[in-house]
Amino acid sequence: MDSENFENSALVENFINVVDNNLSHYFDSMEMEMIIEELMRNFHFHYLNLAIEHAITQFPNESQFRIYRVKKYILEFQMELAQKELDEIERTFPPSADLYIEKVFLSNMTNKKGQTIKWLNKALDLEPNDPDIHFLLGHEYVRKNDILTAVKHASLALQSDPVFGDNLFTYSYLFEELNKPDEAIEFFTILTEEFPFIGATWFGLGFTLSWSGRFEEAIDAYNFALTCDGDIASAHFNMANAYFELKNYDKALHHYFEAYNIDKEDFQALTSIGDCYAVQNWYEESLEYYYKAIEKNPTYNEAVLGIVNALSESGKIDEARAFVESAFEKNPQNIDLLFTVSTFFQSKEDAKFIYKLAELTLKHLDNSDHFFFFITQFCIFNKMYDVGYSMIEEFLYTEYVSESTRAKMYYYLAALYFLNENVAQGSIYLSDALLMNYDWHKNFMELSPLLETYPEILRLIEIYA
Repeated sequence: MDSENFENSALVENFINVVDNNLSHYFDSMEMEMIIEELMRNFHFHYLNLAIEHAITQFPNESQFRIYRVKKYILEFQMELAQKELDEIERTFPPSADLYIEKVFLSNMTNKKGQTIKWLNKALDLEPNDPDIHFLLGHEYVRKNDILTAVKHASLALQSDPVFGDNLFTYSYLFEELNKPDEAIEFFTILTEEFPFIGATWFGLGFTLSWSGRFEEAIDAYNFALTCDGDIASAHFNMANAYFELKNYDKALHHYFEAYNIDKEDFQALTSIGDCYAVQNWYEESLEYYYKAIEKNPTYNEAVLGIVNALSESGKIDEARAFVESAFEKNPQNIDLLFTVSTFFQSKEDAKFIYKLAELTLKHLDNSDHFFFFITQFCIFNKMYDVGYSMIEEFLYTEYVSESTRAKMYYYLAALYFLNENVAQGSIYLSDALLMNYDWHKNFMELSPLLETYPEILRLIEIYA
């Protein structure tokens, strides 16, 4: 822990001690900012809320603490409260760059992006040399497909603070989200020409070239990144991925091992080493590294699946079943893994085994509501309607389900049956759901736009209104 983090942690411990023991202690404005930042970084919402409210009371003329309240609301997905608070800050305090930046964050979270560039330019008028603002403007111009202007702002951010190179990966993900591979290559090519000694520009170029399937060129870009910045674990890892795609497994292994040697906690590198061995049918070697990865992250899907695959391919299906059961018993696993693992177990007896895995997952949960919601979403997205309603019906009257959750499960079952064209059974479940919790029908209709096409659904909602 560096000295700054140590100082912040000590401040937070002091603040918590003051709160818990109802002590009197004065924290100045700067100390309160440090306390709030540390609590926010660690998602300690109870003390975060107390710290923010204390700071607002103690320093009512400082808008920064009101903006922290907005940030907290956004972290809690309370978007309406965040918007109301921003409106109140705008009415009460002089304009600030932080205010406009927060308006941009909120608008991006709620997909209301019409004025983001206008707000960022207002922020830039107040803080013309702030690299954060230039960096955000670059993102907004990427969204508008104005690549040259986006590059201009990214360049200004890097000129003001070269450390911003560490955040260039966010542009890579944005281009990927927008599905703009050619624009991504153009963007990073220009940046490598302007900043040839910042490894992050070459790293970004390598990432986008790999994404476009230009693996040899990507490897060259990663080599430049390593030349600029020395041994970067992620550059070795991504270069290994490129070699893997080229089926050059020896070089892929070399760079995965380099990544792992730089970062001994890199469970992804260990898993990828396992993949390299597995694709060559060297299952014993692959299992060694998958198990090492699981030791570091017992809920990493790719490592769990790697073990199941290697054991299955080696004819050790009983051992694979025992491993999966142990993994679900020890740690809460996610829905994707539950359904992906099920593809390895196809016999009729295995259906009971999959339900057992679901039950083991439920044992780790305080509230099963999210579990059944995500099962419903997953099955709707993948058109696995019969799998979804069979599993939900299995648990409908078990100890894991509260009355309030059961009412929602009737809605989930109704949706799955209707989408599977079993209108009669869907209508039965929907009738019961509407009797138990009528207001939740609005959430039910959001499960799939196709539900609005069933006149039986609309008729039942009207009858029970």
